[in-house]
Amino acid sequence: MNRPAFHIVFTDLDGTLLDHNDYGYEKSLPGIRLLREIGIPLILVSSKTAAEMEILHHELGLDWPFVCENGGGIVFPVRPGEPPRLEAYGMRVNDLAARTCLLAEATGKSVRLFSDMSIAEIAERTKLDRAAAALARERSFTIPFITTDGSAIDLHAANMALAKDGLGLTRGGRFYHFGAAEVDKGRAVRRICETFIPAAGDAEIVTTGIGDSENDLPMLHAVKRPVLVRKPDGSVVGAEIDAMITEGIGPEGFTEAVMRLFA
Repeated sequence: MNRPAFHIVFTDLDGTLLDHNDYGYEKSLPGIRLLREIGIPLILVSSKTAAEMEILHHELGLDWPFVCENGGGIVFPVRPGEPPRLEAYGMRVNDLAARTCLLAEATGKSVRLFSDMSIAEIAERTKLDRAAAALARERSFTIPFITTDGSAIDLHAANMALAKDGLGLTRGGRFYHFGAAEVDKGRAVRRICETFIPAAGDAEIVTTGIGDSENDLPMLHAVKRPVLVRKPDGSVVGAEIDAMITEGIGPEGFTEAVMRLFA
């Protein structure tokens, strides 16, 4: 006898639920509404800071946990009127900042850290307004950065070099991210699934993950049903994973995936 399914959907934000260029989510709303109607938890999983994500979480009317800074923190809602509970993982940003010399050594690149950028520069690079850029700059668990000449980093080689110090790199839609090696979106997915075991009861927890970038791959490997959304140029991030690939780009791809799986 087959066990009933208890579905959970995990999704990346920038370039997936949110448009890569203007951060709009209008084209994601049909998918979000469907999940709400059928009672499936939608868990936001992003490289964004908790402060950034709290605003979006409220706008979308979500009351589930969410994952910030590529798994560096998981925010759990509690009773109304009380501040949410934060579970923190890996190194704090001050400890990471003291180790940024290792970053240049491992990559062989000259880098420019988020923490060295002004609010105006972050706003220009991200196309966020200044208030949102200020929230993006207040990191707790990861340090975004770019290479000064715009060249690509060999992530595998860099991570091999950084691993001995418990550090690692990943890449999102606009920036590389420097953080603790053991912290990623996949670990956060597994932790959140543990918290849903009582609600699932005898049902089987069936997870879906939707993303578009390298930093989403640990999440996609951690779920039962991975989905890769196309990037703005129509490409798909390279991954050795048996995933659904959407025809749609960004938010259109998000809604397409939800409709194909749950409508």
